[in-house]
Amino acid sequence: MKKDKRLIIFEVILLLIIISAMFFNKIITRQILAIILLIYTILNKVLVKNDKIGYSNSRNFTIMLTIIGLVYVGFLYFLGIFAGFYRSTVQLTLWSIANYIIPFIIIIISSEITRKNLLLRENKISQYIIVIAMVMLDVVINTNIYNLDSVNDYFTLVTFIIITSIANNIFFNYSVKKFRNATAIIIYKIITTLYMYFIPITPDIYIFLESVFKLILPYIMYAIVQTFYGKKEEIISTKHKRRDTVILIISIIIIVLIIMLVSCKFKFGALVVGSASMTGTINKGDIIIYEKYEEEEQVKVGSVIVFNNDDTKIIHRIIDKKTVGGKLIYYTQGDANQTKDEGYRVYEDIYGQVKLRIPYIGYFTLWINDLLGGSK
Repeated sequence: MKKDKRLIIFEVILLLIIISAMFFNKIITRQILAIILLIYTILNKVLVKNDKIGYSNSRNFTIMLTIIGLVYVGFLYFLGIFAGFYRSTVQLTLWSIANYIIPFIIIIISSEITRKNLLLRENKISQYIIVIAMVMLDVVINTNIYNLDSVNDYFTLVTFIIITSIANNIFFNYSVKKFRNATAIIIYKIITTLYMYFIPITPDIYIFLESVFKLILPYIMYAIVQTFYGKKEEIISTKHKRRDTVILIISIIIIVLIIMLVSCKFKFGALVVGSASMTGTINKGDIIIYEKYEEEEQVKVGSVIVFNNDDTKIIHRIIDKKTVGGKLIYYTQGDANQTKDEGYRVYEDIYGQVKLRIPYIGYFTLWINDLLGGSK
């Protein structure tokens, strides 16, 4: 009973530490958080002791997660061949080692040792508390990078950090319970979290697309574990297994397609219409799908196009074009506007031609935008 009470106290303290770091992140920096978690882990290890029984497959599991982590990073850089690269914002220096790498490594090691020590007490409540605590910890670490100033930033926080963190931490909990192995998870997290500090270039992959990969990875790892280490008596109906696989594949394809459209980095892009300048043809709250032009000869008068104007995507119709100094210029106007747009566009300003309108679906996004202060 004393052990159970001690366990609950440590779990509450862990939550309080992370909640404090969330609300007082200017005071509790990542360096201070790393030190606090390290002290907490040492006390936890000393006062909440567990059996030292290991599993025979623990070493193989470590190798498996290490390989998956390396393959994942390699896959991102392979995609970078097509999406492009940008210079990493933080280079490998003594300053970055002291301010980023060492604190992150301490946080990862401390949190995973804590996860193992608390979960092996065979307390079901601990599993939920650990997931909540670790997701909050991921938010604390990553909100030092992202500024929550716009709707896109909030969606980034939810999709890229919270949802993927929940999926990963459920798998990590399962792994600790099955293999009693924190080392494998530590190595995997260090590889997939800190690679950008050791490589001078980073793949320019749309963040929501990367979030899909991170969301799929836990399922892949779970499937591999079940294939190689699952108990033989845990037999699933072949029919149900095939059905679940088909549903998963279809869901992944749909999610990837949606993200490819929203990212606007491929041949087709999707935008929510936020103004009434094209009312009658395209209404506020509609979603449009546009196709990128491959050559300037495809741009015709009368086409509804998406173009850049002061870093804002505008959807208007081409009403005229002229050749000035050997270069084509285009004049645009919204169908519901009384006058044409100021100035003119050149081919480099044009993203593509509107191909499809989906009515009303974008209203929810506009409502969220208004709710959060009308961010652009």
